[in-house]
Amino acid sequence: MDKDSTIDRPPPSNLGAGMKYFPYHLIAAANDWIDQSSADQTKAETQLSEASQRYGRDLDRLKPRIGLRAWEFFQHGFGPTGLHDGRLLSMRIGDGLDFAVDGTKPFRLNHQRLAVRLEFLNCEQDLHYGFDLRGVGSIQSHLFLDHCGKGVGDVYIYEISATDDDNLQLAFLFASGAAVVVQFRKLVFRRRRIDRRYAVGEMYS
Repeated sequence: MDKDSTIDRPPPSNLGAGMKYFPYHLIAAANDWIDQSSADQTKAETQLSEASQRYGRDLDRLKPRIGLRAWEFFQHGFGPTGLHDGRLLSMRIGDGLDFAVDGTKPFRLNHQRLAVRLEFLNCEQDLHYGFDLRGVGSIQSHLFLDHCGKGVGDVYIYEISATDDDNLQLAFLFASGAAVVVQFRKLVFRRRRIDRRYAVGEMYS
């Protein structure tokens, strides 16, 4: 991301709100996206390395809680199998994501549970990811247009963590500083290989 931008951004204190390991201010400093001294950048790079190591250790403890496939994604999902530079396809939130509104059955008011469904496409556009979050307790969605002014933009980094013995937190940070943070109880993780039948360059046309 360029240091300069034609899009007005929220105050820096609001960027990447809710990230536990990889807050925007640390990512921006480590990548030299801000005006700072060389010493400050070096310090941020060290802090980011330490945060990555701490995150890796904490992920090991989450393995029984999130399932093997999801754990392998968060622990080893980078490069072509990860979501860095991927795009958010959709974010659905509600008490009845699977409810068919056809008049054949009632929407049972006392039996609904808030859920969130996030879908992403990786940067090569050959992997489709789904994160189905059940038992949602809270949602922080701080989304805005990126520097191109057309969409949310590229995913930069993501993390999953425990908030307590019962609840988890999933967070996505975009290169712009936009973020989505959800606290929930159960994760259903999906990854599907896509038979891409077009050249990589066509996605930019």
